[in-house]
Amino acid sequence: MGQRSKISAAIFAAAALCFLLPFVTVSCGGQKVATFSGVQLAFGTTVNQPQMFGQAQQKNVDAEPLATLAGLCTLVGLGLGFIESSRAAISPAISGAVGALFLLLLKSNMDDKIVKQGQGMLQVSYEVGFTLALLLLIGGAALNGYVFFSQRARSAAPNLPDAPRPPGELVGPTALAPPASPGICPHCGAPTRGASKFCASCGKPLSASAAAGQSGS
Repeated sequence: MGQRSKISAAIFAAAALCFLLPFVTVSCGGQKVATFSGVQLAFGTTVNQPQMFGQAQQKNVDAEPLATLAGLCTLVGLGLGFIESSRAAISPAISGAVGALFLLLLKSNMDDKIVKQGQGMLQVSYEVGFTLALLLLIGGAALNGYVFFSQRARSAAPNLPDAPRPPGELVGPTALAPPASPGICPHCGAPTRGASKFCASCGKPLSASAAAGQSGS
């Protein structure tokens, strides 16, 4: 499992655990009325609603679809985060970004709903679970998005041609020996090759120093 996959999976796993923490607290006149975790918002719950006279009554609280969608995006990002391919990082990046967007929409929706239902008497505050989940989803989206786009940029970079070699530079592992310049046999004066040890005309041994002297004259 790659380093990116481990970090991404850890981020989304931490975001999923944040849904177990307090998300939203509803209060009235500074007195806490109810506190809901992310899971309770996603699936609904019941609360004890105090009454002016008599015992408190239980009230059903419907699930918030935006909280449900945010939780699903978190779990999808967790599953996709285990894919090691850098190209596959775009999927958890999208999941994290969409999950964070759903949480922001949830906050706006909760603010409007509480104000309307409480006729201005109820206040809503957002607890550590909501804040951490939002930040972790943004972090997971940023990490995977960076990995995807950086890999894409490297793949799209053109392959630059090799710089031209200066004349005479070796191309292979060894240099090719230049062709031997013709010399002159000191015995018969016939032209010879510098690498030859015997004259091809008279058959006498060639002296390198003599052949060089004759060729230079």
